[in-house]
Amino acid sequence: MNIMDTHQLVLPSGPTVLGERHLYRLSKNDLLINFTVDIAYLVPAELDVARLRNALAHTLTSFPLFCGRLVQEPEWAICLAPMPGVPLTIKEGLPEGCDKSGAMEVVQLQPGPLIDRIDPFRLLSGEDPALAKVTIATGTNATFLGVSCTHTLADLHIVLKFLRTWSQLYIGMVIEPPPVYNDNIQLTLPSDPQRYAYLKSKLPSLLTTTFPLDNFDHSLFFPYSVTRIDVRLTGAQVSALHEAVVRLAVGRNGSLTAIKAAMLTRQDALSAFFVTVANASYDTPVTRIHNVVNCRGFNPDVLPKDMVGNGLQYAATPPVVISPNAREMVLTYAVNIRVSLLEARNPQYVEDVLAVAGEEWYQPAQTNRGHYVPPTPGEVIINSNYRHDWPSAHFGYPGKVRWQHPDAVPTDNYILMFPSNPVKTLDGEWYTDEGACEVTLKVKKGREDLFMTALKTVWSEIVGDEFKTPRTDVYA
Repeated sequence: MNIMDTHQLVLPSGPTVLGERHLYRLSKNDLLINFTVDIAYLVPAELDVARLRNALAHTLTSFPLFCGRLVQEPEWAICLAPMPGVPLTIKEGLPEGCDKSGAMEVVQLQPGPLIDRIDPFRLLSGEDPALAKVTIATGTNATFLGVSCTHTLADLHIVLKFLRTWSQLYIGMVIEPPPVYNDNIQLTLPSDPQRYAYLKSKLPSLLTTTFPLDNFDHSLFFPYSVTRIDVRLTGAQVSALHEAVVRLAVGRNGSLTAIKAAMLTRQDALSAFFVTVANASYDTPVTRIHNVVNCRGFNPDVLPKDMVGNGLQYAATPPVVISPNAREMVLTYAVNIRVSLLEARNPQYVEDVLAVAGEEWYQPAQTNRGHYVPPTPGEVIINSNYRHDWPSAHFGYPGKVRWQHPDAVPTDNYILMFPSNPVKTLDGEWYTDEGACEVTLKVKKGREDLFMTALKTVWSEIVGDEFKTPRTDVYA
């Protein structure tokens, strides 16, 4: 289908929550300057484009930073005067390959959701300075909505809040409160050298590995050939895995009480299980796991709940002792993940680790360098979006919208997790499998069978044969 595009700039429909402010200073932890957040939603109805545009303009009164432009004066900030607005692309017809009735996968194959996307390199050079872009595409009985923004502006938590607000305004609901704005929070590096060294050791290589933004070889991001594998667990399978890991914890020589074992979450069990399975395809088994954590609200003085921008830290496990026993390995990973997440909630730890991490984002940005995920034998990053409230941005069709996310990292040391999309049954009804999870990861070419065999074996050892091995899709 030929798609006719209309391009507009959308401004806030009235006074914004920032009033007459012309400049909003960025935190050092916002300076993920070469990363983007890209999300799309597919609504199974043809929505009113004029209403969507009006609701978007109203949404921007709560999210004025989406309309700004990035500046250094001399500190990094978002300039709001003049306010150029958010570029909106309206497409008559659904993008090619946007299947409104078939594939359910959350993580889309390259190039990802077919939306108008931010190019961080063109943004930084000034060629295309918009911080956020919005796409609306309409077709027969379907509407495709997309938001792309620089990670400097917002993380997933804030982008989903933006989408929920847009949805609420479109259907006439009472909207949730706007994000919290505070650009006067100052973080100080720990003065104790041992404390500083400890916190620095907790950071993943992503924060300490950089490249020049104005002169780099793209092969840097593709150090080896990989195969993508998606694993789809039903809600019942996730519950069975979680219950099995908790039972293992209770039975571990009495070292964990039932109460402590119950602290292990479904997320802990999922992460531990998939790292154990992935070890079969790694050259070096994983001895440290880094979980991406939204730490808003853990220390409200430093990072209030719903603070605008980025509220991320990386919770690193203590060094993990490798065991050939799958049950012992899964349990060890799960317990260490829980230990790391409890540490990440400590208010003083939040303040200190954000101060240290902020320098690792800030110093490269000052010298026009970006970050990337390098090969890290023995370490893995888990970026789980499993517990985010994706279905709440439904635009009047609760339980029927599907969400899409790009396949962003081409290495085998980065694991993505999402809640599964709702499914339309053959009789036309919609079904949501509560607790179902979609996991996307990579393995090195030629090691796919090692992973698949381990998936079946470890599942059988941990969960047993009552539940079949989770479904997999392999993308060569």
